[in-house]
Amino acid sequence: MKKRVFTTLTLLVSVFMLLAGCVPSKNQSSESTSSDESDPNGPVEVTIFTPKLSNTNDYSENEFTKMVEEKFNMKIKWEYATQDAAKEKRQLSLASGDYPDAYLLVTWIDNISKVEAQKYGKEGVYLPLNDLIKDHAPNIQKAMKDIPYLEKGMTALDGNIYGLPLVGECYHCSKYGKMWINTEWLQNLKLEMPTTSEEFKQVLQAFKNDDPNGNGKKDEIPLSGESTMVGDNPIQFLMGAFIPNNGSNYINVNDGKLSLGAMQPEWKEGLKYVQSLYEEGLIDQGTFTQNAEALKQLGTPDGEAKLGAFSAGHSAIGVDLNSEHSKHYDVVPPIKGPDGAQFTSSDYGSVNNFAFGITDKAKGKKAEVLMKLANYLYSEEGTLAMTYGKENVHWKKGGPEDIDLNGKQAKYVPIPQDPNMKEEDKVHYGWGEKGPILQTRAFRDSIGTSTDEWSPEGYERRLFNATKKYDGFEPKEQFNAKAAWVAPEDAEEVALLQININKYIEENMVQFATGSKNIDKEWNNYIDGFKNLQVDRYLEIYNNAYDFEKNK
Repeated sequence: MKKRVFTTLTLLVSVFMLLAGCVPSKNQSSESTSSDESDPNGPVEVTIFTPKLSNTNDYSENEFTKMVEEKFNMKIKWEYATQDAAKEKRQLSLASGDYPDAYLLVTWIDNISKVEAQKYGKEGVYLPLNDLIKDHAPNIQKAMKDIPYLEKGMTALDGNIYGLPLVGECYHCSKYGKMWINTEWLQNLKLEMPTTSEEFKQVLQAFKNDDPNGNGKKDEIPLSGESTMVGDNPIQFLMGAFIPNNGSNYINVNDGKLSLGAMQPEWKEGLKYVQSLYEEGLIDQGTFTQNAEALKQLGTPDGEAKLGAFSAGHSAIGVDLNSEHSKHYDVVPPIKGPDGAQFTSSDYGSVNNFAFGITDKAKGKKAEVLMKLANYLYSEEGTLAMTYGKENVHWKKGGPEDIDLNGKQAKYVPIPQDPNMKEEDKVHYGWGEKGPILQTRAFRDSIGTSTDEWSPEGYERRLFNATKKYDGFEPKEQFNAKAAWVAPEDAEEVALLQININKYIEENMVQFATGSKNIDKEWNNYIDGFKNLQVDRYLEIYNNAYDFEKNK
């Protein structure tokens, strides 16, 4: 989920050579592109680029591929890149002009950003999809009406739609920065679930001093986290008792205007609280430097549990699901601060990027058939087949004994696959969670799962129930910089400003939290440092984007 910035010498040299004229221009047809007019009665041939995951077989032999080829009278030529090389290869293809008819992407590996969509849309590389949607995509039209944020989020500043998103309304993902606590330790020490910042501190003190694991040793770690993912740093959760903290751009909204939360007095008070925990040895010293694997080792020891609480988007980041320790960790609902603040971090209901785009190599029948394919994927039938597989092989319709996340009869139930099945006996059907699919919350919640939420099989239910405890604590107004349509002429500037500002915030955040910087003595210097980072210009650009979004 972190953005990757391409700074390798290889990529820079390659792009320079491409721009210097060593390859065909963007508008020059590549040799691999075949005409869709050559045989009016035969299938329309299209080229689609997609990342190839380690467990992905050749899609040419996939039963789902053969089904959609027959359904839409098309023949797909696949172009692949490995997971690690996918983004670089796609960017190079765009720069060289040797790109496919369409991109079908896995958004957490690579995606078409809104900046990219506008840039290459203006140049004519990405086709405007408005008329294609109007003429060939009733499912997409329906989704645009039914999902409040979809049409606005898809439509660029010039009024065109250049890409289609993967609609993935993952409920448990929508509330990140959760805190997980060892409830067995609470029971052992006869403690209640903490509800305030002061109670949370008292619980951590008890975890440190009162031998909650009962082994007679002072080997407990009251609180830890990891530093590589947004939401897994405990400051994400703890700051919510003082001020909203989205953890990705630190921008808050007050009366329709954007401000930087990390510059506010409440942020200072939040950091002083975190520093008090660290000073007492209640926060593990490795918290701000270790990765998720190191955190999981703390949470999954042999023998007695060692970890009292940890911050993470979901509990399996900190404790192995198959460990006996896993069932003892439940979420701490948002805690209330000394002045009554009680917020959670939320990211739900927006279009951040695109998983599918059609290029100008696919004009005419090619564009039409690709849009028909995308339209099918935006149906429940298409999404189910693409992501879950074949009926009665990979999934079945739910019966009275199958319960969905809302406690009702499940609509669909996954069928467990034999891990020892020979490769030649496996049925390869579907392309996984990539491209333009419609996983609305209603669809996701209708899938059956084990009613034992503390078992590995019931993990999705555990996350669902945990997330409900965070509902209602979101800020009234929120701004998602990832979803903002920034004017193309401002895009490069604001991206650089964000990198520098976020780095400055996060470096000082850790220094203040660990006490390596004295917050009372250094706070004014910290605030003054934002002037050189052009924070006013940064907020001006995003304010313009926010105003545009509100007035759409």
